[in-house]
Amino acid sequence: MAFTGHRTETLPWGADETDPSCIRLKQRLTAAICSLYDEGKRVFLSGMAAGFDTYAAEAVLELSESLPDIRLVCVFPCPPTDPRAARIADKAHRSILLSPEYCTGCMQLRNRFLIDNSSAVLACWDRRAEGGTYSTLLYANEKLIRIFLLAP
Repeated sequence: MAFTGHRTETLPWGADETDPSCIRLKQRLTAAICSLYDEGKRVFLSGMAAGFDTYAAEAVLELSESLPDIRLVCVFPCPPTDPRAARIADKAHRSILLSPEYCTGCMQLRNRFLIDNSSAVLACWDRRAEGGTYSTLLYANEKLIRIFLLAP
């Protein structure tokens, strides 16, 4: 099960996680993860971009306190520079680094890795036909991966 979604700068509330819309999204995200868990999903892959990816990773870690067999795998396209992502990775069940340094195309490589290693994807998408989330969902559709959508 993979996560994909918008980065902090493209979410309607930006970096303000106290915004009521952000709080509601996080609640819906946690509920969606619980539903997927109830369907048998146990391993959740996060691409660890700032924004929805980190919200999702944090939700899985929080749920692991009450669901001991849920697993978080952090998939980094290149070494993390965000302290928040590094803290999450320290608590994750596994971390995967796809490239030893930033390079052209490493984000797309990460997005494809997420889909190639998942049976479904939970996405926070505003339905704009552009950007990394959109291209990841196109690839998931092409690979016949089940898609669950959350609006920001």
